[in-house]
Amino acid sequence: MTSDDLWRAALHDFNNLLAGLQGVLDLSSPRLPLDDRNRLRLTSTLEDGKILITMARALALGRHPEPGLASWGEWKAGLEARLEPMSQLFQCPIELVGVEADGIAWPAPAFQEWAAAFTRQVLPWATPGPLRLEATGSLEAWTLTWVGDAPLPLGLQPDAPADEPRNLSNLWLRAVRERLDLSIEETPVGLVVRMARATGSESCRLGK
Repeated sequence: MTSDDLWRAALHDFNNLLAGLQGVLDLSSPRLPLDDRNRLRLTSTLEDGKILITMARALALGRHPEPGLASWGEWKAGLEARLEPMSQLFQCPIELVGVEADGIAWPAPAFQEWAAAFTRQVLPWATPGPLRLEATGSLEAWTLTWVGDAPLPLGLQPDAPADEPRNLSNLWLRAVRERLDLSIEETPVGLVVRMARATGSESCRLGK
């Protein structure tokens, strides 16, 4: 990624952000307070803006959160909190379930943030849903499966064309995927993302 790529992506996304804010105002009565739907759209747009700033800082300055581990319950709650606003905005329920996930320590917060950003790319295809996200933990890997027929986002495809979408989300997802060494596969069940770790490592067990 070059500086020009980052600047183009940032300008493109912030232009869309401002257009989203303008859209909320255009659809609202100037004489009345915002209704619940438009207030949600405004709040979600502003939250998207904060996320874009965080992505831009990470790409430009290499500033990433410190890696850590969390229990399955804590990890699940953290990801659900990130998913709830987009679930409401798209009016698409998201069900996060653990398959042999309890008792295993999960990587946080980078993997949670990546999963949330990836879900944001998948949601337009899953709406009206519900979208089921399955999490499986083992001594070999952490695996997330977005159940359904949503395609792999264009910017993450291995043979993406030269004119692929240049936006911060795609650039950030690709950069963090490489940093976390994530593998992505399209399967008949859905999109599967796997984060491998040292085989047999006892450090992945909760409390170790």
